[in-house]
Amino acid sequence: MRKFLILILIILPYCSLSSQNTTNSPTSMFGIGEIAYGEGGQYAGFGGAGIALRGGTFINYANPSAITALDSARFIFDMGVKGAYRIYRQTGSNSNSVVGNLNNMSIGFRLNPKFYVGAFLNPVTSCGYAATIDQDVVGSTNGSKVSSLFEGSGGLSKMGLTGAALLFKNLSVGASASYVAGTITQDEIQSTATAELVSKKQSFYLDLGAQYQLNLDKKHLILIGLVYGLTQPLHQSNTLTAVSGSGGTAVVTNPAHGKRYLPGYYGVGVSYMTARWLLTADYRFYDWSKTETNESYIQYKNQHYLMVGAQRAFGNLYRYPVKLLLGAGISNSYVVISGKKAENYYVSTGLNFMFKGGNAVSFGVKYNDQFNSAKNMQKDRALSFFLNVSFNERVWHSKIQ
Repeated sequence: MRKFLILILIILPYCSLSSQNTTNSPTSMFGIGEIAYGEGGQYAGFGGAGIALRGGTFINYANPSAITALDSARFIFDMGVKGAYRIYRQTGSNSNSVVGNLNNMSIGFRLNPKFYVGAFLNPVTSCGYAATIDQDVVGSTNGSKVSSLFEGSGGLSKMGLTGAALLFKNLSVGASASYVAGTITQDEIQSTATAELVSKKQSFYLDLGAQYQLNLDKKHLILIGLVYGLTQPLHQSNTLTAVSGSGGTAVVTNPAHGKRYLPGYYGVGVSYMTARWLLTADYRFYDWSKTETNESYIQYKNQHYLMVGAQRAFGNLYRYPVKLLLGAGISNSYVVISGKKAENYYVSTGLNFMFKGGNAVSFGVKYNDQFNSAKNMQKDRALSFFLNVSFNERVWHSKIQ
């Protein structure tokens, strides 16, 4: 066990911090890309809800205090992947893409009877798009247009440590400190010139969480969760390279690009649990008010998320139960284009298969779409698939006390 743990800790820092694309949406060219909100893991069937969830055999990414529920005599390892089929529609034409990547990786264990620790590597944002746009030629009087191809790739990931403590029997608090970094590359290609902007971004971030468990009786309980994160500026190193059709090249270091921030947020969740049933609901608020834009037609608006989920366990609860999950949620996009706002919704489902020793394999499917979208505004639909594996190794108490 000790050799395996050391190997994990050595490998994690060398994992790439540049998110591979999990999107091909043109709207990911704005801000810091398409945001990953922690969906995945054993509760992928809920589509992201999890502030008030905890368990002894899995790591909850939505609330750092939840690791205090881990089995006291086990090291827990968690890893998941995500794939998606996406359809984009604008001005009567459709396009589609298939994307996928590692979605989460983490370990967690009890350090002593009151304190638990973990390490993680997760995506934060993803940028991926290719769109052709016809633009008016500046100074032209006959309506001449030039066709431009816009392409982008990259994103941000975070790597960090989690610590949580049991303050009292039913109250736990936790914090996750992470290093966020990545590179986003954006190209504009015309017949007479090409411009490429490479933006390297990095920052440190702190997530806080708390959970309180209220036992109604031996078989029924209510769990309340809170999470909080402070707005944090992203330090940027930008390089703009322009190449003309005649072969001339110009390089501009740190051109005006607008300040970028990791959004501050807060969230509250509540769950009701029985032997076979689990009902949960989350509300989250993300503050994008400090993010700046260089485009007059782009605005960044605060986001509101509302998510609900239900789970039913089948079979022998004390051996290898199978759990069916259902989820739904609504939110607004943080990118507003020409005053047009997109409202998003999703529905999801999943299955968790439990095996000997608390190991688990989880599957999730999520469909998201938009409603109340303005005419001629791009519409984005996606069908996402999640696969997550949670496994553990038992250790002697003497090794971790």
